[in-house]
Amino acid sequence: MDRRTGHAGLDAIAVAMLTCLALAGGPAPAAAQVASPYRIKRSDVVVPPDVKLGQYQRTIRPFENWTLICDENLKARKKVCNVSQVIEDGAGKMAFSWSLAATQDGKPYMIVRTAPNARSDGPVSLKFDGKQPIDVHLDGCNEMVCVGMLPVGPLMRQQIAQKATPAISYSTVDGQTITVTATLKGLSEALAPIK
Repeated sequence: MDRRTGHAGLDAIAVAMLTCLALAGGPAPAAAQVASPYRIKRSDVVVPPDVKLGQYQRTIRPFENWTLICDENLKARKKVCNVSQVIEDGAGKMAFSWSLAATQDGKPYMIVRTAPNARSDGPVSLKFDGKQPIDVHLDGCNEMVCVGMLPVGPLMRQQIAQKATPAISYSTVDGQTITVTATLKGLSEALAPIK
């Protein structure tokens, strides 16, 4: 025991701590140089190349059956919004989704998305009660999704106002037909904040 301080080995502990601190900044042992299986997850928000990090924000507002997503360039004070609905299968994989968005000139479109195994040459069929089906042709597929666009005309506006529940179906490359039931209920309320 140190008679001056009354603590056993205080000097030895201090020296050991200083040694550890000095070594912490030094080269890592050879065993620690193995590549880590972990990495920092990037943001789900993809920042446009002409915008600095920290100058772009996304807001997400849930509504009944729909989600309002707005991306804003804070410096340019420009905001782009869409309202989306996602339908998943039992395993949590996206079977169908659609978003109401506007083109650069302000025309409303439904952007429809299917699972990536949809037949790219086949239509996505939207069947409303008592109406002829609306066929949406897919513009292309990648390993994540297939995408098509549907202009929002008088029939779609009427169905949105009536909160319709269309049956949506498409064929897959292996010959199956995927059919889901979507709903337009809640879409008008989700659109209200961006009008």
